[in-house]
Amino acid sequence: MSNTFINNLWHRIGEHHRSNKKKGVYGYMWITGLKVILAWVLIMTPIILIGKYLIDFNSIFGFIIDNLSNVFVLIVFLVSESFLGMIPPDLFVIWTSKFSNPLFLLALLGILSYAGGVVSYFIGHWLSKRKRIKAYSEKALEKYINLVRKWGGAFIIISALFPFSPYSMIVIAVSLFRYPLKLYLFFGISRIIRFIVQGYLYLDVLNMHSYFSLLS
Repeated sequence: MSNTFINNLWHRIGEHHRSNKKKGVYGYMWITGLKVILAWVLIMTPIILIGKYLIDFNSIFGFIIDNLSNVFVLIVFLVSESFLGMIPPDLFVIWTSKFSNPLFLLALLGILSYAGGVVSYFIGHWLSKRKRIKAYSEKALEKYINLVRKWGGAFIIISALFPFSPYSMIVIAVSLFRYPLKLYLFFGISRIIRFIVQGYLYLDVLNMHSYFSLLS
């Protein structure tokens, strides 16, 4: 039975791969990735120059990081990820730099963001049962609903992995589209991976002293 299960799994993966290739999912992912990299460079370059010549970011971030309790930060992060992503997640990644080994905190942020996404899914489910609110929400999130309709799980993965995407709003759109919860829970795991991988990629940037010294 285990062999049958594995064969069926590989068959489904193969079908999903061929379907994504036919739809142009992989090309879309590459283009989106390049846009994200370009946006990151355009945003970070002036920030780095300002931090080197005008503002001591270490003092600002140090004051914020040292004067907020860990539990408070995690609660604020969960609320933000549950309700429209009010605060950029990158600020919370910066917060993990106060720890000698941030891996656990990065993973915890990923898990909380994943949980926040589940809350957003049920917010969308709640909205879908109220006709007037549903009509307004579907109009406001029409772009994301169409992308979910077109790309399915691939769009969820892209939104979960890449920065600058309004993840909570996208999950609400996923729910309004009546995308199956169990599939969302599976593809949404990418959100945890995002925080771990991206957090480590950003560590050198978050360590402002060492990063600015490279420009000296």
